[in-house]
Amino acid sequence: MNVYIQRQGRIPSKKNQMMVCGRRLVKAKQVRAFEAELRLAAIDVMTAAGLQPISGPVSLHLDVTFGDRRRRDVQNCFGSVCDALNDIVYLDDSQIQTISANKNYNKGEWCYTIIVKTINTEG
Repeated sequence: MNVYIQRQGRIPSKKNQMMVCGRRLVKAKQVRAFEAELRLAAIDVMTAAGLQPISGPVSLHLDVTFGDRRRRDVQNCFGSVCDALNDIVYLDDSQIQTISANKNYNKGEWCYTIIVKTINTEG
């Protein structure tokens, strides 16, 4: 099974968006908003395809297009994406066995594509 989610916009870096609240780390408002929007998009994709969350191992590929050429670490995008898809595309992000990414630049265009594939462990 393959799940494709395409969205316009930026992926916030969860690494740089955590705040200390008492003795806990809390996600910043921007990260929480991004995750909520991505969750809704994932629900739409899964519902339209009549799919249930994947229960076995998966691979996750992230194709990100940045709208400027500032230095960015693409691996910082994974935290928010992986958390947002919990209980919707897969049961838990601990099921992700393979992660890959492409980083592209296109002036003024901010978008991303997420591809989650079931890994066949039989064989």
